[in-house]
Amino acid sequence: MDEIKNNREYQKELFDRLKKSISLKKEEECFGVCLNSALWWLIEQPYPKLSDMKKIISDTCPFLKGSGKKSGCIKMLYGIVKKCGRARTLVRFECVEGLHGFVYPIFQGDKLYGYLGTCYTKSDVSPQVIDVFAAFTDAIVREVQKELELSKLYETIRPRAIALSTVHTVHRLIGSTLDMNELLPRVARLSLQIIRANRCSIKLVDSTRKLLLPKVTIDLRERKSKLKKIRIGKWSPGKAVKFGRPIRDKDHLATPLIDEDVIGVITLYDKVDKRPFTSFDQEIMSTLSEQAVIAIKNAQLYKEQEKLTEGIIKSFATIVSTRAKGVYLPRASFLRIATLIGQRMRMSDRELKGVEYAILLHDAGQLVVPDEVLKKPAKLTSREYNLVKEHPVMGAQILKPMKSLKGIIPLILHHHENYDGSGYPKGLKKDQIPLGARIMAVVSAFEAMIAKRPYRTARSIDTALGEMKDNSGTQFDPKVVQALFEVVGRQDIRAMLAKERYGRHG
Repeated sequence: MDEIKNNREYQKELFDRLKKSISLKKEEECFGVCLNSALWWLIEQPYPKLSDMKKIISDTCPFLKGSGKKSGCIKMLYGIVKKCGRARTLVRFECVEGLHGFVYPIFQGDKLYGYLGTCYTKSDVSPQVIDVFAAFTDAIVREVQKELELSKLYETIRPRAIALSTVHTVHRLIGSTLDMNELLPRVARLSLQIIRANRCSIKLVDSTRKLLLPKVTIDLRERKSKLKKIRIGKWSPGKAVKFGRPIRDKDHLATPLIDEDVIGVITLYDKVDKRPFTSFDQEIMSTLSEQAVIAIKNAQLYKEQEKLTEGIIKSFATIVSTRAKGVYLPRASFLRIATLIGQRMRMSDRELKGVEYAILLHDAGQLVVPDEVLKKPAKLTSREYNLVKEHPVMGAQILKPMKSLKGIIPLILHHHENYDGSGYPKGLKKDQIPLGARIMAVVSAFEAMIAKRPYRTARSIDTALGEMKDNSGTQFDPKVVQALFEVVGRQDIRAMLAKERYGRHG
């Protein structure tokens, strides 16, 4: 069935190109001069019926209109066409009206596609002229066939070339982000660019495996569509997920995202050039979806690992605060302040998350500091102070075996370094100190000043800010202190601090 369909499509396109062929038109004009009043006709099928011949010839030949000899002439021409098809060579004839003509078969290899015919008034056309015509026509038909084959070859190669490019592009996407909120819009935009569609929607299967939840939609049309859930099995996206295969119509293409099971669907709508979606579009999107699944699964695994790491960190931080008396878990407001400062310092999302984790675990090393030293109300001796100063190094050593925390160890190790180089454990200064550690130093000091402790009263926010300013450039990075002033100046942060200070401590 597919071969028959392909032959019909090839035949139609072949004759469409012949009709538009400038070379064939020029040939007809040139030989028309030699043949006198020539009538040209095309039969676009290899084995026409008599009724088909009647319509083609009657519409072309003015001598047959209203003629009682129409039936006899057409039957004669029908026989000539059949003879020409069998012989696969030019056949000359003389019709009942006294006209002369010939029929030329259009074929390729063993495939016959149709005929080019002409009727003319001149009776003394030499065989040489006919042979020249046959040679020219043969050359023109072969030229059109080659153009058509090259076009088909291009149409076959193009989606595969695009598919290869797509694989490369999606691989770059995989390497560039593990954040689902960044990944899915990038995949949607890439799909729009490659297929040249107006809208792309990506939906993922929910945990019940009954619904498709919209995750991202990019709509270039003036009239936007609303995001909505779809039940699996309903509409084209739902059917693509249910049956695990692409669903294509003229104005949309839904491609399932298949891992071990179907995890979602990418649906494209309305091509920019208004043409229908093709099998080549489907092939390209199938390749893209295969690569997109890898990226999505990586992002999901990273998210799960991140949640696991965060849970471990919070549990460990709770253990530290419980075991090491005098160590306090930072409250939400200080984590928020650190994040906002980091954003002002142009830190990436991953770096910001590292700062958050480091703040939670910055006192891990105090697990090895004796309780009597941590809880001592009087001034520490030099030996006791040296024990306390060891806690950043001990904290780094405790966390070192956890590979997922590798990035935060330098922050924990150096969060007691001072901007002027007077801190510990390495005496680093200025930009030698990791930015995250400089932020931690500022936030930790600010928190220590305004938080209520058993051994001292809390300072007011403004008093604490004043002390931070006094130590800017010596203990603290001036740029980080400036960012602290900007963040704490926000009404929402002030309200958050007030609620935590007075809501919890009275």
